Amino acid sequence: MKAEREASSELRAKKCFFDRFLLPLLTFITTFTNSDSRLSLPSGPIQLQLTNEEVRAESVIFTSAALEGVAAFLSPFVDNVIQNPSVYMRLQAEIDDAEARGLLSQPIATYGETCKLPYFMACISETLRHDSPAQTILPRLVSKAGIFAHDRFIPGGTEIAASPCIIHCNTKTFGEDANVFRPERWLEDPKKRERMERFGMWFGYGDRECPGKNFAYLEIHKVCLELFRRFEIQTECDKYADWGKLYIKVFQFERDELDKLKREPAPGSLEHSLAS
Repeated sequence: MKAEREASSELRAKKCFFDRFLLPLLTFITTFTNSDSRLSLPSGPIQLQLTNEEVRAESVIFTSAALEGVAAFLSPFVDNVIQNPSVYMRLQAEIDDAEARGLLSQPIATYGETCKLPYFMACISETLRHDSPAQTILPRLVSKAGIFAHDRFIPGGTEIAASPCIIHCNTKTFGEDANVFRPERWLEDPKKRERMERFGMWFGYGDRECPGKNFAYLEIHKVCLELFRRFEIQTECDKYADWGKLYIKVFQFERDELDKLKREPAPGSLEHSLAS
């Protein structure tokens, strides 16, 4: 991206997020990691020093997690809304009503204003539950004393993990229709909502929760609202069945291609003998 912008006078003239944030950060990383220095943070109760490798790792985490995580949320948010006509109509009506009543700032609504739209907030929460941006397991080490879980003792130092996807489909917490995208579940019972939020792992959990959670909320709230505030979004696939056919075709294609790549067994090998 840097090379592309430097080669085009038209792109250089248009200031964007890359110029204001990513380019200075990239310049800093390049300058720092090419030296043998260490980055010392201000002195205080805890004196911290970061090596060039640590600075590089932290920079990648904060930039890629922020950009990729938000992008991974926007796609399922839009898809889930437009694939459910009743959800789309109710969400659009709420946004249009707020616009007509002057409750949304110009040119972009504030984060606080988005939080006052109940159904919009329910759609945000339901997308985080139904299609969390980070679906990887989140490993933790058991403390030295060990713990009991489901009548079994797990000794200290053991690595354990939980899958957000499985937890978010737990019917005892999220209802019998946990596999269905239904924002209304977040508006039905305040106590149930508190329980669902307590078991939500869309930004991790506990002390290792995503440090950029608040910034991510700011981004997804403002971007998602403005998308449906400014545009009428449609899809060429009217039903989930159409998407299912598409997925089947993609997976079948991948399987066929993998079959073509399978090597022929070498003459004299066990595989060759079994094949013949």
